[in-house]
Amino acid sequence: MRRLRLGLALALMAVASLFAGSVAAYAVPATGYAIAPEGYHIAVPLGYSVERVLTGDSEHGMFKNPEDLFIDAHDQVYVADTANNRVVKMDRYGKILQVFGTKDDKLNLMEPRGVFVEDDGDVYIADTGNNRIVHLGPDGALVEQFGAPESDLIDKDFPFMPTKLVLDRNGYMYVTNGSDYHGLMVIDGHNEFQGYIAPNKLKFNVKDYILRKYATKAQREALGKVVPPNHRNVTIDQKNGFLYTAIENTRLDEIKRFNLLGINTYPVDKQYGEFNVRRGVTTSPNVVDVAIDKDGIVTAVDSNHRKIYQFDQEGNNLLVFGGNGDQTGFFQEPVSVANDSEGLLYVLDRARGEVQAFRANHFATLVHKGSQLFSDGRYEEALEPWRQVVSIDSNYILAHRGIGKALYKQGEWKAAMAEFRLGEDMGNYSNAFREYRHQLLRRDFGWIALLVAAVVVGLYYAIVVLNGYARKVLAAPAGSRHPSLQNGVLAVFAPREAYYRIQSAPRYGPVVALVLGMLAARFIQIYYTSFHFNLTRPEFADFFFEVSQLIVPFFLFAVSAWLITSIMDGESKFKQVLAACAYAMIPYIVGTLIQTALSNVLTRDELAIYDMIGTLTFAWVAVSVFVLLMTMNDYSVAKTIWVIVLSVLTAVALLLVGILFYVLVQHVIDFFKELFLELYIRGF
Repeated sequence: MRRLRLGLALALMAVASLFAGSVAAYAVPATGYAIAPEGYHIAVPLGYSVERVLTGDSEHGMFKNPEDLFIDAHDQVYVADTANNRVVKMDRYGKILQVFGTKDDKLNLMEPRGVFVEDDGDVYIADTGNNRIVHLGPDGALVEQFGAPESDLIDKDFPFMPTKLVLDRNGYMYVTNGSDYHGLMVIDGHNEFQGYIAPNKLKFNVKDYILRKYATKAQREALGKVVPPNHRNVTIDQKNGFLYTAIENTRLDEIKRFNLLGINTYPVDKQYGEFNVRRGVTTSPNVVDVAIDKDGIVTAVDSNHRKIYQFDQEGNNLLVFGGNGDQTGFFQEPVSVANDSEGLLYVLDRARGEVQAFRANHFATLVHKGSQLFSDGRYEEALEPWRQVVSIDSNYILAHRGIGKALYKQGEWKAAMAEFRLGEDMGNYSNAFREYRHQLLRRDFGWIALLVAAVVVGLYYAIVVLNGYARKVLAAPAGSRHPSLQNGVLAVFAPREAYYRIQSAPRYGPVVALVLGMLAARFIQIYYTSFHFNLTRPEFADFFFEVSQLIVPFFLFAVSAWLITSIMDGESKFKQVLAACAYAMIPYIVGTLIQTALSNVLTRDELAIYDMIGTLTFAWVAVSVFVLLMTMNDYSVAKTIWVIVLSVLTAVALLLVGILFYVLVQHVIDFFKELFLELYIRGF
């Protein structure tokens, strides 16, 4: 019995160890990385380290659920200490200089959630709980207060609850008002409402449209009113006059940059946060604040993932750092971010009640410098910092793009192509390739013309020879020498005769050969398609996925076609249908190889030609399938079309059944895993 219990304990420990690795990996603090344009992570050195932590002091009390952070022109730090009903002013080292909202100043602040300071030291506080904006002088004396402005344009459903605000150089205030989705409120110095600016718009959603189109009145009322997302925060770039906002509850465009006309000039239809799926639970991004530094670097705070994201002026991700944790450099609930004149980055953590000041290291400084020069179009000046970045981390994509731009400007097309390839920049790679192609044409036009002529003549001669061979095969009786080769040629030049012959003598050997040919063509396409046309990178290609996405549809359709023809007076057996479907894939093999070859001589400007080859390839396959079903089953045109439709639907149904079975098996496996863990934890 003791041996049995010992064996069981060892078995349970072994099973539990399988999960311990995943749990430990999840607990490891996040490290620095950058997000590639395609969305995958690229590990990079951490760009920031904690310089100091600001927490208040024992004399004035610690912060409690602070909501906003601002750094003035003299690098003095202001914190909207919301739960303490005050605003705290500190120097850059955390020494408290002044507190607004004490019993002495009689401001009676209530849950202030925003603060803004002008260059002359005047302080504006979004006194949310009192439904007002308070204007204080540099000494803290009350200058004026702004209550709810009066205007027929203001939606009465949204009471005046200012949460964040900024002022431009003309004295206009831009205010986020609670959950008001109409945009930023614009209020002048006389508390006159000037209108809304920068409203967000609802994106078209097919699901919501169908629900609201066909639902009953009661169902529509139950669904509730769909409204645009509101601005969570607002920051102003006084140098260029842009308003940057953070948008809540949206899957795209979490960061926007508005000019004073309210037009978003930041790249749209982009995801500036991340979606994390773990054990079936999806954590969506929640960008709550943005900051803009003197070099144009945009820093965003994601309170759900507890991370800091940095972007350039074109919306490219530069760095990501932070994560969930109690130690310095990590966060529990970051809610605000600001920059000082020295380049330090201050992040306010509401849950921890502290401000962490981060200093950029050499790597981040180089990235920022290269990004600034790159965004300004000074590509050649950016060459040196980008090269230093690459020397530190050769996988940094934006650095390769910057080097490629500089080399492009210098006319080094081939070298620029290599850098754009490393930078995953298909568009600029194509531009450099176009110039390189022109260079080759000018230099070696005679040899290139001779090569093109030889290829054209060779293709023409091959077609003539194969067509002649097909005519000879048609004149010969079926079942003569090399039937597989003959059927393959006839499938191209005389498909009806080919499928008659295949039906009379189907063989599994050609099926295996042609399926392998399909796979070979696909992998040749993956590895030899030029970079600027290749949507599947060889280094990221999944062998099993690529095989399954060809094999599974092929066999599913063959099985479905056999099932449907069997119940619709068909004359073909499964072996015949399978063999014929294999021969119908010859156009795919030929078209894929032609498309792959053309990708190495075309540019993105000639994408229509490349796409046309792909369209003709699949159209040719469809015609072949149509001919084989009609020929082998003696169907009419209309009946053949109906059989194809039913076959496709049946294949989809079989695929769904297979997926459901796979999900069920995974649930069973997960159940036994949890059972083993439970027994291990409770019994040992």
